[in-house]
Amino acid sequence: MKNKMKLRTAANMGLLLCSTAFLTSCGDGTMEVVQTISEEYAGIKEIQIESGFLEVIYEGIEGQDEVLMTGTLESTRPGSYRLEYYVEGDVLEIELDQKNLIGSGRHQGVLYITGPTAMELDVESGSGIVRISNVQGDELDFDAGSGVIELYRVSANEIDAEVGSGTIKGFDLEGKLLANAGSGRLEFDDVLGDAELNVSSGVIRLKNLSGALNSQISSGNLHMERVNEIQNLRVSSGSIEGTEIGIGGANTVLTCSSGRIRLQTYSDFAEYNFSFQAGSGRVRVGDSSSSGSLEINNGSAVTVKGSVSSGSIEIYN
Repeated sequence: MKNKMKLRTAANMGLLLCSTAFLTSCGDGTMEVVQTISEEYAGIKEIQIESGFLEVIYEGIEGQDEVLMTGTLESTRPGSYRLEYYVEGDVLEIELDQKNLIGSGRHQGVLYITGPTAMELDVESGSGIVRISNVQGDELDFDAGSGVIELYRVSANEIDAEVGSGTIKGFDLEGKLLANAGSGRLEFDDVLGDAELNVSSGVIRLKNLSGALNSQISSGNLHMERVNEIQNLRVSSGSIEGTEIGIGGANTVLTCSSGRIRLQTYSDFAEYNFSFQAGSGRVRVGDSSSSGSLEINNGSAVTVKGSVSSGSIEIYN
């Protein structure tokens, strides 16, 4: 996150002497409202948020110039957390500040913001939910651990989103999409632009991409439908499957170790050459197949390339 806000810690050594029973009882109380906020700002061009477990909502409103922010923080341990916020220039910075590191307790909260549709956003979440809708920016940045990021009607030159074990969902997006997950999920539908989607052991589901797709999968899975162009697709022990897929010609490179790539394409095989190198794996392009390397020369100026070790690559109409 740009200009990361430092977490402030207030560690009281005397509290370390509290008994385990005391700590447990502190977290078993009734949830109560510990903070409410209601603020209005003018001239804000960018919002930076570190939200932790909070649910964060930003909604762009056509014709609205001011940023309106309301929020509620609840806890069974009053004094453990507090929402801190301030303005520097045209940037609104918001942080969920952990005040007390001792004990656990239960905590929840909601931060609801409405503002202009033209807004730069930089949101870092932990286990909370982030919902962004009707926003236009230059570079939008979203990060989460085990939480959820939901993007609706969002456009930017670059949309950058990343989760660990959480989920990213996007619908009606415009711009270059960069998304990464560890064991989490990436789900996108109706993307106008190029996309680079990567997961380790997670899952990707993609529909209706107007641009080019690049993707790397380790032991995870990629399922896609109606993708205009595939370029560099790489999979280790996972799988890549797709229907109504466009071949990108010289930019299309398929790499598979022990996994599987299986693609149904509407492209005309006669418009391309194919050059696939194989170890003990299997390759099939249309009616041509081989348990070793496969070379198809259609006299084209462009060649689709690929390699497979012990897995399989299959492309068919």
